Amino acid sequence: MIRIGLIDGALPDARADLFDQIRLCEADGSPAAENHAGAMADTIRAQAGEVHFVNAVVFPGRLATSVATVCAALDWLVENPPEIVLCSFGMALPSVELTAKTHALLQARSLIVASAPARGEPVYPAAIDGVVSVQGDARCLPGELSRLDLPQATYGACPAATCNPDIRGASVAAAHMAGLLAKHWRGTADNTLAALETAIRYHGRERRTG
Repeated sequence: MIRIGLIDGALPDARADLFDQIRLCEADGSPAAENHAGAMADTIRAQAGEVHFVNAVVFPGRLATSVATVCAALDWLVENPPEIVLCSFGMALPSVELTAKTHALLQARSLIVASAPARGEPVYPAAIDGVVSVQGDARCLPGELSRLDLPQATYGACPAATCNPDIRGASVAAAHMAGLLAKHWRGTADNTLAALETAIRYHGRERRTG
């Protein structure tokens, strides 16, 4: 079964598809991160079907983390690399350490998906070479993608979370992409991305009027 590394908030211990988990920060009592992680996992499952989640908890409750904590998550995942890793967040500044840890996981043959903003400067790890960068695209329904080839994002995907309409945006779009990659998994990153071409419905930037 495909394993998906979820670098996010904590999934509940009782969740049947939770394969492994490490908590890299102390809980602060806020439910935001757990709700976010659950929405990402449910959105992935809606596309991919049966998968196992390997959950590296980097959000304490608030949706905030540090480069050091994310690097610790990448170190943990590289010990037993999952097929796909979802980074549903973006760090504003580049980091030599984050780039090195990301490249190590890519070299271990994990396919890394990361969210990117529709506007503004690039974020990390989405802007790191080899990472599949995704932003929200309102044209896309679940199961559909756009090929954008923008400086900040290569792909666009549905920005609405499955079963949780209050959670929207680039993080959700990246989760849709992770689910589609799992659904189309062909053993390697290159083969899987090639198989995903059938899901691309739009080419070029979303044009907004008004």
